[in-house]
Amino acid sequence: MKIALDAHALGTGAGGNETFVHRLLQGLRAIGCSEDIVALVNPDFPEGADLSAGFPVHRMRYRSSALRVLFGLRTALRETQPDLLHVQYIAPPRCPCPFVVTLHDMAWIRVPDTMPARDRWRLTTLVPWTLRRAARIFVVTEAMKREALEMYGLPEDRFEVTPNSVSPAFRPEPERVEAVRKKYRLPSSFILYVGALQPRKNLSRLAAACSRLAEKGFPHVLVIVGKPGWLGARVEQALRTFEEVGRLVRLGYVDASDLPALFSAAAIFAYVSLYEGFGLPVLEAMACGTPVLCSHDPALSEVAGGAALLCDPEDVESIENGLMRLLTDEELRRRFQQEGLLRARHFSVERMARAALAGYRRAFEDCGGAL
Repeated sequence: MKIALDAHALGTGAGGNETFVHRLLQGLRAIGCSEDIVALVNPDFPEGADLSAGFPVHRMRYRSSALRVLFGLRTALRETQPDLLHVQYIAPPRCPCPFVVTLHDMAWIRVPDTMPARDRWRLTTLVPWTLRRAARIFVVTEAMKREALEMYGLPEDRFEVTPNSVSPAFRPEPERVEAVRKKYRLPSSFILYVGALQPRKNLSRLAAACSRLAEKGFPHVLVIVGKPGWLGARVEQALRTFEEVGRLVRLGYVDASDLPALFSAAAIFAYVSLYEGFGLPVLEAMACGTPVLCSHDPALSEVAGGAALLCDPEDVESIENGLMRLLTDEELRRRFQQEGLLRARHFSVERMARAALAGYRRAFEDCGGAL
């Protein structure tokens, strides 16, 4: 079976989408996948880049999202002749081969005000159309599966739960803490957030909670790692006041190789998003031995698996109290450090790849293929 993976995010610094594709390819390589895999990448994919885990790449003709879906993917499929295509969210019209789709979240439905109207319309219109045509629907958590079943009423047997994964690169790195602290001029005590700057990440409430801690004498500064996403300017405006008074430091997009040391240096990792389909940074922090505070969102609660402290993301006091407990209760900190390390080990790239490969094979068989 030949499988084409829409890997347009590779090499773009596109955050979660790029991470998903990269780790899936890493996992497929790690388990010795015998299927013929080809990664469909952007036309400006860097020559010699080791991002496809050694699998061959095929450059599509368009970088634009709309042109890629409408024309680029179909042209690439005719050129590569796969038996199956794997896309995220949206498949091309009149797709020349069967396809599976990964549904990471449904933010355009659950938190519609946190994304631009154009993107909201595109996803509201095209995702249901894609799901109805898909040979298999991959979701990253059981929570996402329940949401999709409730929203779209599709047959349950068409869903595959294929969890995201943590790279082996994420591990405690106490030996690099001082170097990374100097490199980024970090304070000695800080609370860390890693992810996109967009409204649903709830950073204004997190910053307000950290500011309240500062008023009570806690020295911890909020450090934010990540670049602006949807409606990022709105978030930057909301954070500016906290930045001006020295209670917030923004690092922007940092080298991926520095993330484990940044997690290791943080007193707490805080991820109080209003809504998630998975929440991979929670596991990456756990893998580095950092205590985690996250929202009681269904997907985040599932991913955390009892190894993180939960809070109400819409209540600044709840966030503040959660941060205070993790900063002052050493026994609780140690417990979450130990349990977090164990929890993160469940989400290997190999497990992710095996789940995806099983879904590919079922989709291929359902469409009349013979393995």
